[in-house]
Amino acid sequence: MRLWGLENLIDTGALAISELMTNVLDHTRPDSEGRRSARVTVTRIPDGVALCVHDSDSALPLQRRAGDDDENGRGLQLVRAIADKFGISQPPSGGKDVWLTLLVPLDVPTA
Repeated sequence: MRLWGLENLIDTGALAISELMTNVLDHTRPDSEGRRSARVTVTRIPDGVALCVHDSDSALPLQRRAGDDDENGRGLQLVRAIADKFGISQPPSGGKDVWLTLLVPLDVPTA
């Protein structure tokens, strides 16, 4: 994002990717060798950046309702709150994509 002059989106993007990767570690089934893997894609779009985490587990993430004392269960809520757009899709090749877009605020110039 720095290369694209989108420094103002770095912290928000890092938070979103961190939450989505934590979900991969916590909720996806391991492969036959006990590993979990994911692919992160960052794409420049005209008005911001699109982020996507793909994993091979076809089970869709469920948004939980965390209680006040729960230590977990707020990741997707947080990602939805900070994203300008958010979605989950299942590509024909299998697995799932959890994606979001972050748009440059109108009052912040881009490089």
